[in-house]
Amino acid sequence: MNEELPRNLVLRLNAWEAGVLMGLIAEDERAKASLKPVFEQLLDMKRQIEKEAGVKKYLLPNGLIRVTDAMGNTIIRAPYEWEKLDLRR
Repeated sequence: MNEELPRNLVLRLNAWEAGVLMGLIAEDERAKASLKPVFEQLLDMKRQIEKEAGVKKYLLPNGLIRVTDAMGNTIIRAPYEWEKLDLRR
């Protein structure tokens, strides 16, 4: 029973589940600190999916963002903290 645990574990999540997990981590300061590497992996995957879908984000003068995909679907909403950093790059 003294088996060593694997260093890396693989989780299988669909996009909705990954988004929920990101939201839960982002809302809890303790989780944000202890699960930072997990959050960063989820964020990298999200960015890649958005890039492949042709998603463009624009910061509007009122502080909201306009998110548009390659098909022209548009959403205007408040940005998440990590999006604020992305938009400043």
